[in-house]
Amino acid sequence: FTPWLSEAKADIEWHYWDKYRNHLLEKGMGMQVASSLDNVTERILALAENPKKSGIWERKGMVVGHVQSGKTANYVGLISKAADAGYKVFIVIAGVTNSLRRQTQMRIEQGFTGRDTSNDPFTQTGVGLKDHNPAKQPITFTTVHKDFNKTAASQFGAHLESFASPIVFVIKKNTNTL
Repeated sequence: FTPWLSEAKADIEWHYWDKYRNHLLEKGMGMQVASSLDNVTERILALAENPKKSGIWERKGMVVGHVQSGKTANYVGLISKAADAGYKVFIVIAGVTNSLRRQTQMRIEQGFTGRDTSNDPFTQTGVGLKDHNPAKQPITFTTVHKDFNKTAASQFGAHLESFASPIVFVIKKNTNTL
């Protein structure tokens, strides 16, 4: 691992992070808490590998915390910053029950994708209400009603590299899916 973020930071367009931070501030998060979240997520991102590094490499992480401790804000903030830095695929493992997975899906939609998948057709929500830019719309292969599974994976038919926007999967802790 080679430190990279401090050098790359000035060249990163903080599109997703700015949308998420503004969304949190509009929802009543205090400036001091938002600033703390900014610092924490930057420190975590700095420990991830540079997404523009060539060759094959692997880096994983996990957010752990007590109930109502800010885990959601932390992982949505980190996903937003990582997407801005160039990471493309995010897999959020959201508990073992359908209700926990749906709850996490809704939070990812509010804070990152900006698209409410509980409606048909999908509608804008959260971060998508203020600044909907189709060219920067994250893609999700899960919805509030649909988890990712072996059947969906076998029908996928596209390479993840072919997508320009970040991709998010919100899945249950299920050994078959993993």
